[in-house]
Order: sequence, then C-alpha cells, then structure tokens
Amino acid sequence: MAKILIVEDDLMVAHMVLDWVKSEHHVGEVVHDGLEGHDRLKYYNYDLAILDWQLPGMTGIEICRQYRQEGGSIPILMLTGQNTMDDKEIGFDAGADDYLTKPFDLRELRARVRALLRRPSEVVPALVGSSAVTLDYKGYSLVRDGEKIKLLPKEFAVLEFLLRHPGQFFTPDQILNQVWNSDSDSTVDALRACIKRLRQRIDKDGAPSMIHTSRGLGYKFELPS
Repeated sequence: MAKILIVEDDLMVAHMVLDWVKSEHHVGEVVHDGLEGHDRLKYYNYDLAILDWQLPGMTGIEICRQYRQEGGSIPILMLTGQNTMDDKEIGFDAGADDYLTKPFDLRELRARVRALLRRPSEVVPALVGSSAVTLDYKGYSLVRDGEKIKLLPKEFAVLEFLLRHPGQFFTPDQILNQVWNSDSDSTVDALRACIKRLRQRIDKDGAPSMIHTSRGLGYKFELPS
C-alpha cells in the first residue's frame, strides 16, 4: 500500500488514474490545481506523485523543480502530451523520475508505478526473525503458518505499513498521515479501533500480540519469539 498524490486538471484522466490507484489497494488523492498540488507535497507525506505537465496555477515541471529544490525525495511520474526528447529532457532535469505520454494504457501506468515504488507484483513476503508472514494483495489477507486471515482494507493498510518497518515504532499521527487521506477527519480513536480489530483477527490465543504499543512511542510490528 502506497499513498499517491495525483495532480491532474483533466477530470476524466484524474478519476481514471484514481480508480486504478484504488484498485491496486493504494491510498489516492486528487487535486486539479498546480498550486494546491505543490502545497500537498510540501505539507503532507506521500510515497509517489503523479503530475500532469500543464496545470493551472503552477505547471507540473514547476512543481517538480521546486519540490526537489526544497529537498523532496519521493518518486515523481510526469503525465504529458509532450513527446519530444527535448521535452523529456526538461522533465528529467526538473527532477522527474519517469515520464508517461498521453494517451496511455493503464497496464503501462501500472508497470511504471510499480517500478517506481519497487513493489513486488501481488504477494509481499516479510521475514521477521525466524518466522514468515505473507501479505496477499489480491485477497486483502494475512497468511501466517498456512492460515489465511481476511482483513478489512484499512486493517490491511495499517498492518502492511507496520510490517514493512518491523521493530520500528510509529506514532498514531504518523500512521494516520501514511494510511488515511490527508484531508480525512479520521482520529487517533479511529486508529485505536482499527488496531484493536487487527489484534482480534491476527493474534493467536494466549500469545503476545504482533502489534506492540509503547506510551509515547506508538505502535510497532514484531512477531513473538
């Protein structure tokens, strides 16, 4: 699961990309103005940005260049109708990581995004200590000791985020910022309820929880030894 910002003023293209992002089990946000896109990148955390070249307020190239100058490091995929080598060179010089020319096939978008996120195609194994836990992206499931445990989408997203950083604590605000939309009104209480449901689903009776809580530090994923 990744959090992806889409900055595109063509409503049809924007919603087509957003629908695809959600179908891949990512969190997607869409804005249609370049200035707002720049502000989102400046004040919120994302794993990837998809920027249109021509935007009102601020072009995708300007957003990309300024974001890089401000120290932004997430991958950026440019969407554009420009197809000359000179245009591509301008985009790469501004800090873009990849370039997709309109119109494009969603299969090509899928390949470019997955390459930028460096994410395996369907199943992500995570080795923690001497045990193995596997996330099944098609089934929103956790597989542990051969047992498939079905999860709700937000439960899956929270668990995936923690599992990708085993042994590392994250505060509730950090998890909310990563897993929920930036303009969501979800609260720490919503996260606590999600963690509670996760523990009920994935922990074995009598065994320590795989999701540890520490006052002041937050939550971390760790398999029982």
